[in-house]
Amino acid sequence: MDQYHTGILVGLTAGILAGLAFVVFLFKKKILDTHFDERQEQARGKAFQYGFFTLLIAAFAYGISDLLLGRWCDTLAGVSLCIALAICVFAITCILKDAYLSLREKPRTIMTFFALLSAVNLGLGVMYHISPGLTENGLLTYRAVNPIMGTATLVILLVYIVNYLLRPRDEEAE
Repeated sequence: MDQYHTGILVGLTAGILAGLAFVVFLFKKKILDTHFDERQEQARGKAFQYGFFTLLIAAFAYGISDLLLGRWCDTLAGVSLCIALAICVFAITCILKDAYLSLREKPRTIMTFFALLSAVNLGLGVMYHISPGLTENGLLTYRAVNPIMGTATLVILLVYIVNYLLRPRDEEAE
């Protein structure tokens, strides 16, 4: 493995470890509380099912597009597109069925978190777009992962905000 690929591997590993450490921190501070009622659990199961089948279909479509159109993106970018689509389907289904947050989680904290994730990832995407590297020889590179995930978190955030604003206010009084 050359220095370039070693650097990518180290960067990905550091990012994954930082993400896991952040999630552990959120659980320890009781910001993420995964206690759901039965109705929410059932809705989340259905949403997971939709997300899973979306992932299967998207992965198949990515493979077929690679065969028919030729190589149009880096493997990591293509897989990230499939994963982002599946996550969006899962999250949007949960949001619409009021099963995205547990009964004890605060919506503003989650909205702030998603806004921050979107801003950082889309900011990196803009930076990659300005400096050469988002595409090479007409192929979408692995650097597209940040804007892909930034777009996915932004879509989830917008659906959550619209759903939150359109929700009847009598539910909040209960």
